[in-house]
This record gives sequence, C-alpha cells and structure tokens, in this order.
Amino acid sequence: MDMSQFVYGPLHSVIVENRIVTIKIKKRIIYYYMPKGLFTTFLQYLNEGIYLFMTVSEHQKRIKGVMAYSVESLEKILYPDRQNPRIFYDTKIIKSGIKNIVNGTQPKLFLDLEMSMPPYQNYERFISEIIQCGMILTDKDDVVLEKHSVFIKPVLFKELSNRTKKFLKITQEIIDQGIQYYDFYRLLERIIRVYRPMIVVWGQNDIIEIKKSSQLHHLPDLTRNVQFIDLLKLHKHYFSLKNDLGLFNAYSLYNSPFSESQNHDALEDAMITKIIFESFRKVCNGIVKIDLSEKSEQKMTE
Repeated sequence: MDMSQFVYGPLHSVIVENRIVTIKIKKRIIYYYMPKGLFTTFLQYLNEGIYLFMTVSEHQKRIKGVMAYSVESLEKILYPDRQNPRIFYDTKIIKSGIKNIVNGTQPKLFLDLEMSMPPYQNYERFISEIIQCGMILTDKDDVVLEKHSVFIKPVLFKELSNRTKKFLKITQEIIDQGIQYYDFYRLLERIIRVYRPMIVVWGQNDIIEIKKSSQLHHLPDLTRNVQFIDLLKLHKHYFSLKNDLGLFNAYSLYNSPFSESQNHDALEDAMITKIIFESFRKVCNGIVKIDLSEKSEQKMTE
C-alpha cells in the first residue's frame, strides 16, 4: 500500500499545463503533481520565493511524462519575509477556527428544505418554492428543544410536477394539506427571534432558498443577522477535500453505511445533519479520528 510522506521546501518552478510544481530539496529538483481542484485553488499563491508544506505519496510515478510524487494535501503556504513570514494558507489555523465554531455554546437549529422541481418539459418560467421543512432545535448540551416537520403549499405553481412527486415520493394531497408559506415563515422567525440559534445546513442551497422565498412573498429576509453554518463547507476545509461530499456519504464516514433508502425527507435529512455535526465535533476535539487518506474521495462523492 502506498503510504504518505511530509515534504517542504522553496518553490522552484510551476508547469501550469501539467499541474506540476517543483521544489528544490538539498540541491535536487523534485517534481510534484497536483490534482486539478487543488492546483486551481492555490495557483494564485504559487509564486517565486514561496515555501510549500505538503503531504504527498511515498513513491514516484510517471505522470505527464516525468517521475513525480502525487500531492495529497497542502498543509501550509508561506513567504519567509525575515522575522515576519507571511502565511497565505495554514491548515492548523483553519482547523482551530472550525473547532471554535462547532464548540459554540449557542442553541443550534439543524435545518433541511425540500423544494419543488420543474416539469420535464416547458420549464423555462419555472421558479422553485419551499414545499417541505425539517427542523431540530437543540440547546448547548444537545438536548432537543423543538422538532418540526411541515409541508408548505406553493403559490406560483400549486400543482406539483411529476418530477417532484417522483423524486420526493409524495403526493399532491400531502402538499394540499400543508400549511401556508406565511405560517412556515412565522415559525422559523419565532425560533430565530427567541433562541438566536446557529443554523446548521448541508450546502448553500437552503440558505439561498430562504432568502429567495422571503423576496417572493415580500417579507423581511430571515437570513440577515443569522449565523448559518454550512457543514459541507466545514468538511471540505477541515479535510482538504477537492470535491463536494454528499450528506449520506458524510454520514457513512462516522457510522455504518445508511441502511435505508434515501427518501429525501426534510426531517430525516435534518436529523442526519445533526448526527454528522456531533460526530464532526468529536473529530475537531480529538475524540475521534477520521483518516480520509485511506478512503477514495471519488467513491465518496459519486
């Protein structure tokens, strides 16, 4: 099994077309190949005088016509400016900041939304609307204070598309028996006003939809002055992932693979988000170790 090794040194050159950087170590020029996502993210910092600190493969392989080590992660990028080195990137600083976030003592609202989807044809004027919300509110000790699962009647396209019904496995009758958007808005507004929670979501879509729906219904933006935590983004930064991680794949990092089929139920997804958050917090606090170097990121993101 190919293990990993830690290397560091001054940047010697960058071969942009092949995503290869070279480092001068003990008068030798060593080649290192970067994956596309990693190379694109840090290309702006790859200038003369920069020092790179990297975790790379143990053995060289012929890549892009040269013998090179594969870069698994970048740990630090700095410019050694005499007594005041300029740090452009440092995973230790990033992880310390993430640890402070997840250890915050304010209440937490784990939230997930499901939206209506366009029909298979004639979808040019379609606008998605929130039609289901799952919320779990906890205090600083992770005790559940409130739990909500509501269906919400759309106003622009009241009849669900077949795509929506098939994907979410719901019927038109369920939505017709749901609450008005205004009632959902007031429910969420009350929780925000009374508890001032950190709202934990998986990805940016739910934040965007809340903002959009407030504008659609001519109501004040609920996302203003609210601390949203994108747990997906925290995972990407903490583990230096190149690709987005699916919710249930993230769950499988900490638990046995989810045995049930994914139902795209908002309350179930909010609960999964809560479980992932609490497991991730243990990782940040050194209670649990997750070594993603031995896992296939491609498999996780499929």
